[in-house]
Amino acid sequence: MNSGPLRVIIGIVIVAIVVYVVIFVMQRTTTKQVKALQDKKQKLMELDTKLSLVEGKKLSLTGQSLKRFDDLQTEYKQIEKVDFKAFDQRAEDVLFESKGWNVVKAKQSLKNLNALLDQIAGHIVDVRQGIEALQRMDAEHREAVKKLEVEYQTLRKTLLTRNFEFGESIDKLEEMLASLEDDFDEFTHLTEQGDHTAASDIYTQLHTETERLERIIDQIPIVEKQIQTDFPAQIKELEAAFQQLTADGYLFPNKRLATEIAGVETSRVITNNMLRDLAIDDAAANTEVISQQIDNLYAQFQVEMDAKKEVGHTKKQIETFINHARHQNHLLMIELDRIGQRYILTDHEEAKTQEFAQQIKQIETDYRQTVLDIQFGKAIYSQIGEQFEKFEDDLTDVEEKQQDIWEALQGLKDREKDAQKQFEKAAFSVRDIKREVEHWNLPGLPSDYRHLYERIINQIDRLDRALQNSHINMNEVKTQLDSIQADIVTLKHATDRLYYDARFAEQLFQSSNRYRMNDRAISEAYNEALMAYQNHFDFAHAREILGAALEQVEPGIQEKISAQLD
Repeated sequence: MNSGPLRVIIGIVIVAIVVYVVIFVMQRTTTKQVKALQDKKQKLMELDTKLSLVEGKKLSLTGQSLKRFDDLQTEYKQIEKVDFKAFDQRAEDVLFESKGWNVVKAKQSLKNLNALLDQIAGHIVDVRQGIEALQRMDAEHREAVKKLEVEYQTLRKTLLTRNFEFGESIDKLEEMLASLEDDFDEFTHLTEQGDHTAASDIYTQLHTETERLERIIDQIPIVEKQIQTDFPAQIKELEAAFQQLTADGYLFPNKRLATEIAGVETSRVITNNMLRDLAIDDAAANTEVISQQIDNLYAQFQVEMDAKKEVGHTKKQIETFINHARHQNHLLMIELDRIGQRYILTDHEEAKTQEFAQQIKQIETDYRQTVLDIQFGKAIYSQIGEQFEKFEDDLTDVEEKQQDIWEALQGLKDREKDAQKQFEKAAFSVRDIKREVEHWNLPGLPSDYRHLYERIINQIDRLDRALQNSHINMNEVKTQLDSIQADIVTLKHATDRLYYDARFAEQLFQSSNRYRMNDRAISEAYNEALMAYQNHFDFAHAREILGAALEQVEPGIQEKISAQLD
C-alpha cells in the first residue's frame, strides 16, 4: 500500500490541530485581558470624581476660577458620555476579532484598547487634581485673609503705639500700610467671590510687600536711634572735644578735622532722608560709614592725647640721654689721647669720636627746638613722639659705637701683652731649631734653608724693635707676628726634611762601603753623592744618587732605611 499520501494527510491534520490550539489559547488570553481592562474601567467609574465636582460647585467660584471649574466639569462629562462608551465599543470589537483567525489584528486592537483606557485614566487624574487645586487654593486664600487681617491689625497697632521710634519715616510707613490694606481688601473681595486665579496674583505681591514692610518696621528703630540720638551726641562731643583740644594747645597733622566733623553731620542728614523715604538698606549702609568716620575722628584725638603724655614722659629721658652721650664722648676723647701716647690708632677713632660729638650736638639742637615748639604751642605731639623716638635710636647707635671704640682701646694693652708672649715664643722656637741643627754636626746647610732662617731672624729683630718702640702700631705688630709664625711653621717642616735627608744619606754611605771597592757603579755614585753632601750640602740629591745605585745591588734597601728613620 502506498504510504506517501497518508503521511501528507496526517501532517496536515497535525498542523491544523496546532493552529487551532494556538488560536484557542490566544482567544482565551485576549478575553481575560479585555476583562481585566473592563474591570479597571469600572474602578475608574466608581471613583468619587463626580462627588468632587459636586463639592467644587459649593465653592461659589467666579472669574477665571469658575471657568477652570467649568472646563474640568465639561472634560469629565466627555469622559462619561463619550470616552467610556467608546471604550465599551472597542472592547466588544476586540472580543469579536479574537474569535476569528486574524490573530495579528486582534493583538493590535487589544493594544489600542489598553492605550485608550490609559488616556481616559490620565484625563480623570487631571480632572481630580484640578478640582483639588481649586479647593486647596480656596482654603489657602481664606486662611490668608484671616492671617493678613491679623498681621495688618498688628502693624497698624505698632505704628500707632511706637510712632516715636520711626521718626520722619512714619508717614511713608503709614502710606505703605494703607496701600497694602487696599490690596488686601481687593484680595479679600476676590477670595469671597471665588475668583482665586485673580486673587493669587494679588496675594503673591501682598505676601512680598508685607514681609518687606515688617522687615523695615523692625530695622528702622535701630537706624533711627543712630541717626537721631547716637550720632548727634557723638558729633556734638567731637565738636566740643576739638574746640577744647585746640584751646589746650593741641595741633593735628590733619588740617581738615573741622571740615570732616561737619561732613559727618552732612552724611547724617543725607542718611535721615534715605530713612524717611524707606531706603532702609542704603540708610543702614550709610550708618556703617558714619560710624567708621566718627571712630576715625576719635582715634585722631586719642593719638594726640596719648602722644602728649608720652612726650611729657620721654622729654626728660631724652635730655638725660643727650647729656650721658656727650659725657661718654668726652671720656672717650680723653681715653683716646691717653692711649694715643702709647699706640698708633689706625681705625680713625679720633675722627669717629669727633663725628659722634657733631651728631650729639645736632640732636641736642633739634631737641631744644622741639622743646621751644612745645612751649610756644607749635607742637604736633604725634610727630614729636616720632622725633623723640628717632633721637633715642640715634643716641643708642652713637653710644654703641662709642662702646665699641672704648672696648677696642682697652684691648690694646692686652693685645700688646699677648703679642710680646707670642714674640718670645717665636724667638725661642727659632733658637731651639738652631741648637738642634748645630747638634747634628752637618758639613753645612742648603742655601734655601739658610735664607729662610735668616729671613725669620730679620723679621724677629724688626718685630722686637717695633715692640720696644714708644709708639706701637698694634696692627702692624700683628701683621709681622702672623708672618713670623707662618715662616716658623715652614722652617720646622724644612728642618724635619733636612734631618731626614741627611740621616738617610749617611745610612746609604755606610751601606755602600760594602760594595764600592768592588763595584764601579757604586763607587762612582758614592763619589758623586759625597760631593753633593760635603760640598753643596744637598743631602736630598746625595740620597737620590746613592740610593738609586744601591737598589741595583741590594733591592729594598731604601725602604728598609726609611722604616728605620720613621
